[in-house]
Formats: sequence, C-alpha cells, structure tokens
Amino acid sequence: MSTSERSNALPNAPSVSEAASPSRHDFLILLVLFVAFRAMTLLAFRPGGLVQDHSDFYWYREFAQLTRQGYLPYVNLWTTYPPLFPFLMIGVWWISTLLPPWEFPNLWFTLLLGGTFLLFEAGNLVLIHAIANRLSNSRDALRSTWFYALLFTPVYTLTGWFESYPLFFFLLGLYLLLRGRPLWSALVCGFGFMIKLIPIVLLPVGLRLARAEKRRITVTRLSLDLDIRQAVTYLGVFVITVVLIGLPFYLLDSRLVWGSLTISNARAPWETVWALLEGRFDYGIIPLDMRDLSWEPTGVSSSLPWPLITLAFAALFAVIYTRPCDWKQPRNVVALSGFAVVLFTLYSKGYSPQWLGWVLIFVALLIPNRRGVFYAVVLSGANLIEGNIFFTIVPDEHWLLMLTVGVRTLVFILVAAECVFVLRPPWFGVGLRRTWHWLLVGLAAALAIGSVPAGMRFVHAYFEVRHQLSPYRATIDTLRAGSQRGAALILNSYDHRSYDWLYPYLRDRLSFYMLDDYAPPGESVEVRTLARLEQIAARHRDGWFFDSQPAHTSSSEAILTEWLAQHAEVLEVRDVDGGRLQRFHLR
Repeated sequence: MSTSERSNALPNAPSVSEAASPSRHDFLILLVLFVAFRAMTLLAFRPGGLVQDHSDFYWYREFAQLTRQGYLPYVNLWTTYPPLFPFLMIGVWWISTLLPPWEFPNLWFTLLLGGTFLLFEAGNLVLIHAIANRLSNSRDALRSTWFYALLFTPVYTLTGWFESYPLFFFLLGLYLLLRGRPLWSALVCGFGFMIKLIPIVLLPVGLRLARAEKRRITVTRLSLDLDIRQAVTYLGVFVITVVLIGLPFYLLDSRLVWGSLTISNARAPWETVWALLEGRFDYGIIPLDMRDLSWEPTGVSSSLPWPLITLAFAALFAVIYTRPCDWKQPRNVVALSGFAVVLFTLYSKGYSPQWLGWVLIFVALLIPNRRGVFYAVVLSGANLIEGNIFFTIVPDEHWLLMLTVGVRTLVFILVAAECVFVLRPPWFGVGLRRTWHWLLVGLAAALAIGSVPAGMRFVHAYFEVRHQLSPYRATIDTLRAGSQRGAALILNSYDHRSYDWLYPYLRDRLSFYMLDDYAPPGESVEVRTLARLEQIAARHRDGWFFDSQPAHTSSSEAILTEWLAQHAEVLEVRDVDGGRLQRFHLR
C-alpha cells in the first residue's frame, strides 16, 4: 500500500524552505486563538442568541437519556444517524451524569460534547491549513486558514450541532488523496460515512486518482484513465470499512441498521427548492417516535419527477467528471471535491442550516478573496434569517423562506461554477471574469435594495404575529377601538411589561404615563403623584388607567383612585387580560 500510494502523491506547491518559514509560527498562533475562542464560546454563549436557544444538544441529551429506560440505538430504538455518532453521544452523556447538575441541566453535557467536537474542529483547521499548503505557497495557505477561522457559521454550528465530527474525516480523506494515499483515504471515508453520509462523495474523486502505469483502462472520449485493480481495491477498502463497522449492528437488528437511510427516505423535502416546489414550508420533521419499532416507512408522495432530477444531476456531474484535466494538480482535486459537495447539497431534498460548513470549507480553500467573502457573508446571513427569524419569529411569512432558499441556491450555484472554473481555467477568461464581477455587484445591489421592502414587510408581519400572541391582545383591541386620539393612558408604577406590550401598538393614538412610587428624601409620594396627575389633567380631558394587578394596590395607585373620584367621571370599568381597565373623563 505505502510504496504504490507514495508514487501517486500529488506535487506540493511550496518549497521546503517555505515549509520552514515563520508562517508555521503564525499558524500556531492562529490555532491557539481559534481553539480558545471556541472553548470560551461553548461556555459563555448559546446558539440562537437573543431570539431562541435551539441547539440540537438538547435533543442529543434527551435521546441519550432513553438508555435509562432500556432503549439502545440499533437494539430497540430507531436513529437518524449512522452508528458512530449515537454511541459517542451516549458515552459523553454518561460521563456528564457523573457530575451534579447545574440549574441549567444541559451544562456538563454541552461542555463535554462541545469540547469533543472542538477537538475535531481544531483538527479541521489543521487539515485546512495542510490542504491549502498543497494548493499554493505558505502565505496563501495561511490566508485560507484564517479565512475559515473567522467565519461565523462554523463557530455557531460547534455550539449546537455535530458537523465538525464527520467533516474532520471528510477533510482527512481529501488530504490523504492529495498525499497519494487513496487506500487510507478510502478507510477514513468509510469511518466518515458511518457518522454522516456526505463523505461518500469523495469516492469518485478518489477513483480519478486511483491509477497506475500497469493494468490501465483508458477511455479517451471520456478522459478516463485508471487501473481497474487499484480502483476495485480502493472501493473495496471503503466497503470493508463500512461493513466491519456496521456488521455488529446488523447482527443486532438487520432492520434498524438501515435506520438513517430509511428515515431520510420517509421524510418530506424541507428547506430546499424541491420543498418549495411542493408547497412545503416547514423544517425537516422526523416522521416517527424513535421508540416505535412497529413503524413502517411509507413513501412520501411527490409531484416532482425525481428519476429525471437524479438523472440530470448525475449527467451534470458526469460532464464535469469526464472533462480532460490534470489530476496531478492538487487544486483540481480540491475543486472537483468542492463541486461534488455543492452538487450533492443542491440535489438533496432537504437542507439544514448547519450543513453550510461543508460548502464554506471550499470557499475558504479555493476562493479566499473578495468573491469568497461575498459568498460566505450572504450564505451565512441567509442561514440566520432562515433559522432564527423565519422558523422562530414569522413562520407564516412563506415569502421569507422562498427568499432565503432562493438566495442560498443561487449562491451555491455560483460556488459550484467557481469550482468548475478552477477545473477549466479557459472558461473563466477575461470576458467572463468581467461579467462575473458585475454579476456579483448586481446581486449585492439587489440584495441591499431588496432588503428595504423585505425589512418593512418583516416589521409589519412581526407586529401582527406579536399581536396575536400578546398577553394584552384584548386590551390593545379595546383601546384601539374605544379611545380618542390624544387621550392619556396611565400605567402602574414599574409596570414595564404592560408598557412594553401596549406602547408599540398604541403610541400613535395615546399618550403614555407611568405612576411612580419613589420619593426622594424630604418629599412624599403623594405630593409627587398629585403633581404628575395635575400635569396630565392640563393636557388631556379623556384617559384610561390600566391596572395589570388589581389584587395589589400601590401607594401611587391609591392616590390616583382618590384623585379620580374627586376630579373625574369614570365612564367604564372592565376586567381584561387579567387586569382592570378604567375609562375616565376629567371634569
């Protein structure tokens, strides 16, 4: 294995002297800061920010806790993941149970599992730097490395999802291909495939490199030139690795071992163009209770011609795959890998925001320039809008999902085209470069201009959504319908919750006032409150008083009640939203 593989090693761009340059020390500095930043992020931040904490770590912990009731993946429990992740998850959870719980019960599990993924994420940075070093000189390699290190999405993903774990094996497999170790790469990809299915896309790339001088089969028309024996050995190593890992679970239950594929096939399309074409605007819902072993998958009815779609994507990949290309150049190998990943993502019937990291890897490696920054920022922004705004805040505003999915799909196509341009440099000549530049400028301008009406529509939708969910909805509707413009609305001292809910909807109709139970030394609450009420009386003849807690009477409220009895006519009193609303007219 070692001799033949070393003979196929792809040339490394930088010289030996460059490898020993100070850039190595710069990389070590970056690596330390990279790890430290993410470690502190795991401790101090939760994904979702101020909108909602929606980390998958909660689900991972709940899944692992089922073992207390005797449930085990591949024994009597379905799972959406190949086996190497569920058992890592369960092992980390078991260790976390050895520590007393904190008020936030996920603390130790999150830190331990996130710390485990951080080890793989650090490995990802090392592999990105190693791969980039084979593409260009040490300076450009460091540029790709810090480009990835400064991306938002990988940090965000680390705090709530497991993507860094399979991504490590994918990158290691790619690096081994560049080093001329296709069989070791097949072994590593087999491990990666048993964590997440995506690493399988490296197999056709490896076949392109699995060739020798003897026993070659050449198909000139298709630009295919490979050693059948070595290709069979390459695929065999992958298959044997998968079989050896999966066999024990197959022996436990031959049906459950196919769970990840079975469940994926039973899920309806989500968050993709395919989902939109079928009128679906939800996220990927798992269609079963994992404990229900009687579940029988049913095919999802689809109006889309999936055989034709599959054939079209396969044909597109075949066209690029069979073009003449110098496969001894590492950049071409990485570009083909990137094209395969992006094409697979476009073809997939489902998409989850944490998958973006798989594409951003190749943006960092192949396009660490202004175009790459544009792609990364737009994709990351669309991800946040989709996950944190659409699904969480305004899930009925389907236009927003259509917009984010459309923008993401378009940028994915642009990234796929960039990979093709690396493989076919003549296609990206001066004329197309100029056109491409203005295309991106136009897209950036369209996004900037379009964000204005989109933002206005979002604000309107947000107002409507929050009105429907408001604990003071009836109060708002009553005041809207029954108040004269310019009337006063008085709220109890420190009742900021009511103020916050009422003010956005009524600020253009009512003047807001809040009572105050505080008096500085030498003054009294009564004097200050009466002075405040006299100011209100000088400006308004009609008003409302909303008491959100009728069972409790504050000092300033008692003074207000007595003052109204002397100076106003109470026209209406009604109990609403757990509070009491009084309408009065000043004499």
